Amino acid sequence: MSVSGNEHNRNSFLFRKYLDGTCSNDEAQEIVSVLEDSGNDISLIDEANTEWKNINSSNNNNLKYELNTIEIQIIMDRILDRLHHRIRLQEEEISRKYSVMKFLTIFSKVAAVLILPLLVYSIYLTTRTFRTNSVETNQVVWQTVKTPVGMQTDFLLPDSSHVWLSSGSVFKYSMPFTHNSRQVELTGEAFFDVSKDSLHPFIVKAGKMNIAVKGTRFNVINYPDETYTELILESGSVRLFSGCYEDNKTIREIKPGQLVVFDNTLNDMSVSKVDVEKYTSWKEGILIFRDDKMDEVVRKLNRWFNVEIVLQSVELKEYVYTATYRDETLSQILELLKISAPIKYSITERERLPDNSYTKRKIVITKRK
Repeated sequence: MSVSGNEHNRNSFLFRKYLDGTCSNDEAQEIVSVLEDSGNDISLIDEANTEWKNINSSNNNNLKYELNTIEIQIIMDRILDRLHHRIRLQEEEISRKYSVMKFLTIFSKVAAVLILPLLVYSIYLTTRTFRTNSVETNQVVWQTVKTPVGMQTDFLLPDSSHVWLSSGSVFKYSMPFTHNSRQVELTGEAFFDVSKDSLHPFIVKAGKMNIAVKGTRFNVINYPDETYTELILESGSVRLFSGCYEDNKTIREIKPGQLVVFDNTLNDMSVSKVDVEKYTSWKEGILIFRDDKMDEVVRKLNRWFNVEIVLQSVELKEYVYTATYRDETLSQILELLKISAPIKYSITERERLPDNSYTKRKIVITKRK
């Protein structure tokens, strides 16, 4: 299905009202309907490309700029953040015809599956602002990608390196990306498949751990509320260093199949041989536990499902657990835990806060007598 001139003008008008925060709930629903119709994709892409070329031409005939994949992702995240905020603030006012649950369901579907039309319109509506902030290539500018808690994403960097970003993570990269080195910063968890480039080292700053590679596959875990920063190398080679990269102060060369655990409190590091799949399968939507203590199981489940699981005794933390989960719900996993260990659990549902956000669902695990 193509978009007519009148429909295009109407959609553009409504999206601008979104950015201004002045659209009604009926207008919001109309926009979601447009995004939900995948038949609009080709027409929307053509219109966005045309608009982008026009802006490039009219602003400066001598200065051309094209958005890369990661910059498009950033634009999309900005629009999604504002859209989500708008829905949350007005959920009590949504009409009976479109209930809160149905509207949020449609929004989730748009955000998770129908990303292309929203991405195209995001480009269309934000090109002028973004272009102004991005064309200054003589200085380093840091771009940011965030993953909401309980969700995952993956994207390509300007050098075609592939990054998988786990729940509640923040990823930053420097622009220009390959001037001297490819610099990135990570808070949370990410898996990297780095494109080989011997002239431009790929530098990852993860808390107190500095990582340098030329082209390899590895996983890094660096959550600010946890004591340890971890690195798991799948293939290639990794060099850990201190200070600036140019100082060339190597701490340790890491080999495939090794796990590095850095204690941020004691400034102490340990290296061991591990089953790499156990640490990297999350990017395929799989949780693997192999003789893991219960406190480690809880730590991963908290991230995976955006909940707060509490073990009521030290004894529970020592239970060892082995399992693989692919599509199981949290309730199913808790029931399986009850079978394998003498435990029981209680659930406290989420509560709404004054700012219209919600607390995490809390699950208390106790020993069964």
